[in-house]
Amino acid sequence: MQYLLRKQIIILIVFLGFASAAFSQTDEVFQPDHDDLPYYLGMSLGMSNSFLSFKRSTNFLVPPSGAVNTITPIQTMYINLGLSGTLKLTNHFLLRTNPTLLISGNRNVFGYTSLSSGPLTIPNTQTYSIPSVIIDLPVGIKIQSDRYNAFRYPDIMRHYLITGIKFGFDLGSEKSATINTTQSYPNIIKGTDMAYEIGLGTSFYLRYATISPEVKFSYGLKDLRKISDPKFPLVTSLDKITSNFIYFTIHIEN
Repeated sequence: MQYLLRKQIIILIVFLGFASAAFSQTDEVFQPDHDDLPYYLGMSLGMSNSFLSFKRSTNFLVPPSGAVNTITPIQTMYINLGLSGTLKLTNHFLLRTNPTLLISGNRNVFGYTSLSSGPLTIPNTQTYSIPSVIIDLPVGIKIQSDRYNAFRYPDIMRHYLITGIKFGFDLGSEKSATINTTQSYPNIIKGTDMAYEIGLGTSFYLRYATISPEVKFSYGLKDLRKISDPKFPLVTSLDKITSNFIYFTIHIEN
């Protein structure tokens, strides 16, 4: 009986020891000199969701024969691969650039319905697609908090806000578009873009690297219509086309 009691006491002591080690606060600070670096480099991996916004013209309400009378943006997913460079301005303000390659294959830009040009106005619903490989060149100001304690580690985290502008270059803009994947059509979307960006993220300072998951929103500032000729019904009903992106990115730095 005493042997069994002794065994239970030993097991309890070992369990309490493991529990104490698991829930105790450690004094180790990872990358304590990180804030003293004048600049640092990194890489990024993520996904993005893209869709267009349309400003309709008066022809959209009362379209001529053959013109578009309904239009719906189609979301396109991209895989993002990038490099990043961050320059310290002050302890809380930094300048960051993150050149990124966005890969999706074909970009299903929008679905639309047009009226037939014959004597009967029959709606005709189709999907407009373009080849798309985009290079993004964003430049932003990163506003970060002080480091704070979390997960029983001191100074392991900080949160930040980033805002700036982005220049985009679509390498597929010179290729022909397709309607319903078969019918060739001129590419009506410009290959260059500019957008305003705002995002937020959290940085985790680990022993050998800094991991920063981030969500960012991009709102296009430039009209992307390449063609304004009335003979192209896809643009006669629109006054402006702009791009929008939502990015989820994991930055790995140092």
